[in-house]
Amino acid sequence: MNIRCIDADDAEAFSALRREVIRDNPVSMGLTYEEELSRTIENFRAQLSFSQPNVMLGNFVDGELAATAAVGLTSKFPSSRHKMVMWGVFTSPRFRRRGLSREVVESAIRHAFNNNVNRVNLQVYVPNNPAIMLYKSIGFVEYGIEPEAVHISGQYHDGVLMTLAKS
Repeated sequence: MNIRCIDADDAEAFSALRREVIRDNPVSMGLTYEEELSRTIENFRAQLSFSQPNVMLGNFVDGELAATAAVGLTSKFPSSRHKMVMWGVFTSPRFRRRGLSREVVESAIRHAFNNNVNRVNLQVYVPNNPAIMLYKSIGFVEYGIEPEAVHISGQYHDGVLMTLAKS
């Protein structure tokens, strides 16, 4: 396992991973490939410029970014600092079924819980059974559905809302 924080200096690798994943399955990303291509490297650098405790983690294989997961606060106000949202969970199709997603997701959860967060929430665009199965195996539970969360290639896809409480 080679997991580390990724930041603005990793923007090119992050962009390349996102494009590889979205070519494989745009629904899982919630964007079309064309929408993804419209994003600039500067946009990714800005996206990866976090203030703690927000973090994007990358799992690397032989120096190549293979999987990511991020957690971020939902608000700057103290009334919401007890929870984070998980996002940016992507794994290269070339590196799937090796446990890389589980490793990086569990690392992101540990980071959240080590920073006084009591709950991590996420959304999965469906169909995406592998992601839902992964999250459930970690302990996430479904708490709702966002109907028609994204519209890709003429079809609407719901979003499954999931949550994990610190035990």
